Amino acid sequence: MKEIDALVVGAGAVGISTAYHLAQEGASVAVIEKESGPAMHQSGRNSGVIHAGYNPKPGSLKAEYCVEGNRQLREYCQDRGVPIREGGILIVARSDPEMMVIEELASRGRANGTDIRVLGEDEIKDVEPHTHGIGALQAIEGASFDSRAYVHALAGDASNAGASLFYDSKVRSIKESGKAVTVNTAKGRFMAKVAVNAAGLYADELADELADDMRVIPFRGYYAELSPAKTPLVNSHIYAAPDLNFPFLGVHLSKRTDGRVIVGPGAMLAFGREAYDFSSFKGGGLGKTLGWPGFYRMMMRSEFQSLARTEVKKSLMLRAIAKEAIQLVPELEARDFVRSYAGNRAQLVDRQGNLVDDIVVRETARSVHVLNAVSPGLTCSLPFGKQLAEQALSKL
Repeated sequence: MKEIDALVVGAGAVGISTAYHLAQEGASVAVIEKESGPAMHQSGRNSGVIHAGYNPKPGSLKAEYCVEGNRQLREYCQDRGVPIREGGILIVARSDPEMMVIEELASRGRANGTDIRVLGEDEIKDVEPHTHGIGALQAIEGASFDSRAYVHALAGDASNAGASLFYDSKVRSIKESGKAVTVNTAKGRFMAKVAVNAAGLYADELADELADDMRVIPFRGYYAELSPAKTPLVNSHIYAAPDLNFPFLGVHLSKRTDGRVIVGPGAMLAFGREAYDFSSFKGGGLGKTLGWPGFYRMMMRSEFQSLARTEVKKSLMLRAIAKEAIQLVPELEARDFVRSYAGNRAQLVDRQGNLVDDIVVRETARSVHVLNAVSPGLTCSLPFGKQLAEQALSKL
């Protein structure tokens, strides 16, 4: 293959968005993906939520990209006919301490420019009639969408703009030499002036020494869903007030564009980077995880141990997810829940054992590496991909 301007590794939402924006600027660009199509992992295995921007800390990259990404993503879905379901997100407080969390989220949302309202107990019923709480935050701009259809549509737009997409091409290494980057794959060698590593669950491995102070630790998120007879009890998205010490949002009920109501997820350590079943080791990496000093420092924290015990229960026992969901919608019963699907979260952890909560991008003279695009990475994907494209173009 002749040398091109840019190579993008990974056909998830961030990688495809980057390629799309590169192609729009006239750059010759190729996307290399090890799977048979786009959005096969994190971008296609999620609850399908368009986040509103009330949760990220003001001033963070996530806050900036989430609020703008929400607007762009909803417009894109409407323009391209990607299924989308408006309706907002309701974050419910069931105690005075949780009401303090609602006030903090409201403060963040106002600072981020998000359209939000703080609701009293009686007002909750106007939004979600079957939900119980002493107060809530309503994020008007939250929505559901078909995330896989979105990435497929964006891949089509990228291709129409001139990008080439190569599937079934697992990347083995990214090497820089002089004014070129060589990407070795299972199907041969690609050369470009710049490479963008958007490999998600494998981004740290491809970044090599650029990520020697951080490591992706995969967390498997298992979802339940409501039986069809009970889906009318949920209008849109119902969340419990989260623990702000951790980036996980807890059990929530989300009505998807197909009418199903997804419940969960639990979040437990996965035994492999593509381990969607409990006993699976697919994708490997367990040995590296267990040998990472940051993993042990994370596990030694008492607050994380408490969280881990709770999350493991929700991942293994359907009744544990049901118990939390019933606190939000008391009319539900344990028999109304069935097991659904699982996803994997590429959670970056540093050497001190901290769960990295913001976007992390590192660069060399000829490459851009997206080490952390954790949730709400999908919502952020359009403005974030444009920024990554600009960083890559500056190296040409």
